[in-house]
Amino acid sequence: MEAILQTSHKDRWLEAGWNLALQFSEGWVVFRIKGREFSNMKPFSLGAVAAGANLAQWTQIQDAAARFFLMPQSPGFIYHHFWGITPPKARGYIQYEPTQDVGNLLSLTRGITLANGNIGYVNGDMSPYEGPYSPETEIFTMYQKYPAFNVLNPVTDAMANVKMAFETMKYSYTIVKSEPTIKSLLVGNQKVRKYTMGRVDPDAIKIPQWLTELVPKSLLEYTNTVMEAIA
Repeated sequence: MEAILQTSHKDRWLEAGWNLALQFSEGWVVFRIKGREFSNMKPFSLGAVAAGANLAQWTQIQDAAARFFLMPQSPGFIYHHFWGITPPKARGYIQYEPTQDVGNLLSLTRGITLANGNIGYVNGDMSPYEGPYSPETEIFTMYQKYPAFNVLNPVTDAMANVKMAFETMKYSYTIVKSEPTIKSLLVGNQKVRKYTMGRVDPDAIKIPQWLTELVPKSLLEYTNTVMEAIA
């Protein structure tokens, strides 16, 4: 617990005026945070999970009206999430879009069964339901880009009710389009939080269509040139 406390998720919230760079398969988009608002959701019940089993299908954390709790309802906001899970041995897995597994380690696709579920999970011991939440659970979401979750019960007894808890910071933003500023941020001359949307192998998720109308293709290509030049 001490190791988790030293890296509490609350230390990773962004302040107004800070910068956030999100990596998509097409390139990086840099945002400047204008304002923020705290929110949370607790509990979100995933139901019973039999011994050695997982959920029958991935859940996108939505209500009966198909409203996605983890996704902004309009393009003007970015959500920043951390999560915990209980019981402590329940293993949580995440996908984007929703078939891109996050947390692969081998060339084989990460699984969610007893036979292949020992890779790429966070359990309740690592990120307790009551918090503080592990930095490994950090997620950024935006309109039309949100994750799905599944759970594996690796123990020999059934879990009567697996629950998740989420803490969220909602950000308003502006998009940074100045090439000199973007370069300074990406190469480390200015403070910026960098985050890959999805996975890095083989590639991040695609940029949402609405964002391509705000960020020119040439600017995305410029960010790739900058990052390649760092090496």
